Amino acid sequence: ALIEYREPIAPLMEELRTYGWDSDVDLSTLNPEHVISVLDKFRSNHISATEVRNWANAVERREDIALKPSHKDTLDEMVFWLANPALNFPITTELAGRVISNLKANHAV
Repeated sequence: ALIEYREPIAPLMEELRTYGWDSDVDLSTLNPEHVISVLDKFRSNHISATEVRNWANAVERREDIALKPSHKDTLDEMVFWLANPALNFPITTELAGRVISNLKANHAV
């Protein structure tokens, strides 16, 4: 539910706390389609930039979420961009488009 942003983040994070932070087992795998889906929700005004940031922070901090091996480096960088807009770029529709393009091209710029 978290990687697909099917539900509000706060209750999901509360539930996930029961799993702990350190994990040798992946509970789920983040794919480019997950990030693109979240950004499409943002671009269509279904979620805010803050909600995108909160989602990316939640995903970035989970050791039990694997990144799709063929897109690992790109996913890692794009999630970092979205989780840390104060360090990187503000979350705008332009940035969302860049992230989507990078994921579809399978390389980070």
